[in-house]
Amino acid sequence: SPIDTPMVAPKTTDTPYKPVKNDYGAGIGSAAGSLVISEQGVLTVLTPDGRPVTHSANLGSTNTTTPLGFNTTVSLSCFDLSSNQAQLYGRGAGPTDDLTMTAAGRVTPRVANRATYVPYYYSTDGYGMLAVVEKAYNTSKGSLFPATYEAKGGTVQWCADGALDLYFMPAETLEEGTKEFYSLTGGAAVPPKYAFGFTASRWGWGNRTYIQETLEHFRTGNFPIDAFIVDFEWYSNTSDYDLPADGYDWFNDFGWHNETFPDPVQQLVQYKEDYHVRFAGIRKPRYGNSDVLKFAKSKGWILPQGEPAGDAPGPPDQPPGYYAQGRQVNYSNPEARAWYAEHMAHYTTEGVDFWWNDEGETDFYTFHWWNVAQQDAMRSVDPSRRFYTLNRAFTPGTARIGAAYWTGDVNPTWTDLLGTPGMMLNWGLAGAPFVTCDIGGFTNQTNAQLLTRWYQVGIFLPLMRVHSTETATPHWPWLWGPEPEAAMRGALELRYRLLPYHYSLAHHQYETGSLWMRPMVMDYGSDAKAAQLTTQWMDGDLLVAPVLYKDNHKSIYLPNGTWYEFNTTNTMVGPQTITGQAGLGEVPVYVRAGGVVAVAPVIQYSDALPGGPLEIQVYAGADGSFTLVEDDGETTAYEQGATRHVRFAYNDSAKELTWSVQGAANGPVTVEVFFTLFAGGKRVSSPPAPVGTGGSLRLQPEEILVV
Repeated sequence: SPIDTPMVAPKTTDTPYKPVKNDYGAGIGSAAGSLVISEQGVLTVLTPDGRPVTHSANLGSTNTTTPLGFNTTVSLSCFDLSSNQAQLYGRGAGPTDDLTMTAAGRVTPRVANRATYVPYYYSTDGYGMLAVVEKAYNTSKGSLFPATYEAKGGTVQWCADGALDLYFMPAETLEEGTKEFYSLTGGAAVPPKYAFGFTASRWGWGNRTYIQETLEHFRTGNFPIDAFIVDFEWYSNTSDYDLPADGYDWFNDFGWHNETFPDPVQQLVQYKEDYHVRFAGIRKPRYGNSDVLKFAKSKGWILPQGEPAGDAPGPPDQPPGYYAQGRQVNYSNPEARAWYAEHMAHYTTEGVDFWWNDEGETDFYTFHWWNVAQQDAMRSVDPSRRFYTLNRAFTPGTARIGAAYWTGDVNPTWTDLLGTPGMMLNWGLAGAPFVTCDIGGFTNQTNAQLLTRWYQVGIFLPLMRVHSTETATPHWPWLWGPEPEAAMRGALELRYRLLPYHYSLAHHQYETGSLWMRPMVMDYGSDAKAAQLTTQWMDGDLLVAPVLYKDNHKSIYLPNGTWYEFNTTNTMVGPQTITGQAGLGEVPVYVRAGGVVAVAPVIQYSDALPGGPLEIQVYAGADGSFTLVEDDGETTAYEQGATRHVRFAYNDSAKELTWSVQGAANGPVTVEVFFTLFAGGKRVSSPPAPVGTGGSLRLQPEEILVV
C-alpha cells in the first residue's frame, strides 16, 4: 500500500486505469498515459498516444548512493530517469536561488526559516513527479525529507532513504503539470475576503492604548486596512525564548496579556465594529507553562528535538543549532492535536479571526498537523467559518486546509526585496499559492525608499502584509515622511481597487487549479528571455514589473504582442525591453491587448465592497474575458457552490462588452458596472448599467452606446 502522507489529499479520486502491455513492458494505463516495467526492470512512462516520456535504468541493478548532507550520516540509494536536457520547475526556493525558476544542483526537500524545498518537480520532458518517503531527519538547518533529485543533463537522478513512492503526472505544459500537482495535493482553499486586503503586523504593540491609536491613525489617515497581527505581547509579557525545558509556572500558553488585551472580547468587538479590522495573534508550536509541559511529556506528546537555529549557537543549555528543546509539540499525534484544539477553541469564541504560526520547522510535517489542530479548534465552535493562517514554511497539501505563507525573517535590504518575487513564484509552483512576506524587512531598521518599493511589490503579491522587529520603526506609512506616505497610501488604494479582481482570480484558482500569480514562463514558455524572469510576473492579465533597485532603475520585458500601460492609453509592441528611472510613486504594470480587468472604487476595507459601480476595464486589440466571482467572503459555503459568477466577454470587432450571471451569493454583490475602453489612443467610459441577469455595453472612441 502507498506510504501514508498528508501531501496527498485523502479525498483524491484515483484515475481510472486498466492493465496494459506494449513493447516497453507491462503495467497500467489511463487517459493520462501509461506506466510499464520491462522484464529487465526498466520503468517507462508513456503519453496517451504511446510516446515515451521518460524511462529508468534497470531498477534491480542500481547501486549508486549519495549522502543526504547537512551534517547527517545518512546515505541515500539512487536511480536515474532519462531526460532530454529538461528544465525542472517547482522545487521551492530560498535566499540562494530565489532569482532562478529552474532547479540547479541537488534539491534536498526541507523546511526552514526563509527556505522551503519540496520533493516535487515538473519536467519539460512532459511530466510532474512527487516523491514520498517514510521519515524525515531533523537538523539545525531545518527538517530534511530524504527524497532528493538532481538534473544531470541526460538524466534526472532521484535518491531516497528506504521505501519510496513516486506519483507520476504526465502533462504537456508547466501549466497543466501544475494543475495536476494541485489536484493531487488537494487544491487551494480560498482565504476569507479580508485576507486580500492589507494586514499590519509588528513585534511591539505595547499596550491597549497603542493598539487603539494605531488603528485610529489608519482610519483617519485613509490608509486602507483589514487586519492586524500582534506578536508575543498579545498573550504574554515576554517572549518564550529564554524559558527552560521544564517551563515556568507563571507562563500562560492559552491566555491574554493584560497590558494589550485587558478586555479581549470587548476590544475585538470594538475593533471590528469601529475600525472594520480582524485580529490574529502569533502562535509557536510549543508550550511554556511547567504544568502543561509536565502533562504533555507524560503523554509522550513532546518532540525530542528543538527548533532549528541554523548557525546560531542557541541557548547554553541546548544543543548547538537549536532552541526551545523539550517544549516542541508533536502535532502528528492525534491525541496531542485534540488536547491542543480543546484549549485553543475559546479564542474563536472570544473573537480571534486567524493565526500567525511561527517557528514550526521542528519536523517536516509540523506546519501541516499544527494547522489541522487549529482548524479543529475553530470548527468546534464555528463549523462554517473559513479557516485561515499564516505560516513560515509549508509542505504540499497544506493549502487545501486554508494555510497561507510568508517567506520568513527577511532582512531590510535591497537584496531581499529583489528576491521576494522569485520566492513567491517558486513557492507557488511548489504547492504554496498564497504567499506574502515581511514587507520592509523584519530583522532590523528599514528606510523610507526601501519600504515604499516593498509596499508596491506587495500590491501584487497574493497577500499583503508588513512586519517589523521590536526595536525597529513600525512599517506604518505615516512614519516615513510626506512623499513616501503618499506613495504607500497610493499602493494601498490600488491594492483595494484590485480586490474584486484578485478575489475572483483566487476563486478561479480554486475551481481550475490554474495559478493566479504565476511566472512569465507559464504564459511565455517559448520566449527564452521571459522564461527565467523572476523580477516580473503575471497577475491575471496584468504584467507586473515593480521597481526593485535602490537607484530607482526600472526594467520591463514585454513579450510578443501589443501591451498597454495599466490604466492609460499608452501602447507598446513586444518583444522589447523598457528601461529608465522611476519616480517614487511609479509602479510599472502592463496589460496585454484583450485584457479585461475589474477595478473597484477606492475603499478603506473589504467589507465596504462593492462600494459603488464596478469598472470593467478593457484594453482593445483582441477579444477577452473575465469572470467576477462573489460570495459571502467568510464561510465555506463557496465549496458547496454558493457563489455568483458574472462572466464578462469582450468582442473587439464590435467593441462590445456582454455579461451573463450564474448562481447567487450570500452577501453584498455588485449591482452596477460601467465599461471603460482603452482603444486608439483614447479612453472612453460608459454610464453605469445594472448587472441584473445579464446585459451588454458597446463603446466606440467617438461615441457611447448603451444596449
